[in-house]
Amino acid sequence: MILQIIDCYLSILVAIGTSSIAAFIIGLYFIFKKKPTISPILKKQDDQKMQPALVNNPSFHDMTAIAGDDVMATQLDLARAYMEAGRNQLAKKILEYVVTQGTAIQQQEALQLLSYI
Repeated sequence: MILQIIDCYLSILVAIGTSSIAAFIIGLYFIFKKKPTISPILKKQDDQKMQPALVNNPSFHDMTAIAGDDVMATQLDLARAYMEAGRNQLAKKILEYVVTQGTAIQQQEALQLLSYI
């Protein structure tokens, strides 16, 4: 009786076993796959000191796409967020950049925020 069942379903059992082994091997491949290396350009940027206000050095076009036309206002918001997160060194660099590049009102606000650091 059991032999008849095995004979009938042998092809199904072999197919399921084969696909299970294939899925297992593919899973192992993705688990142990070598991580992609960082391109030399990105690695060089990471090794250098961070630019004062532009984290990961995005271009001006990228910043205007995110911030609209007022990049300095976005930098002030970013500095506030860093201060709330306890990342005062990053906030300080951004605020120093705003002091040198921002409008008079933005410079005043940046100086006020610098006094809290």
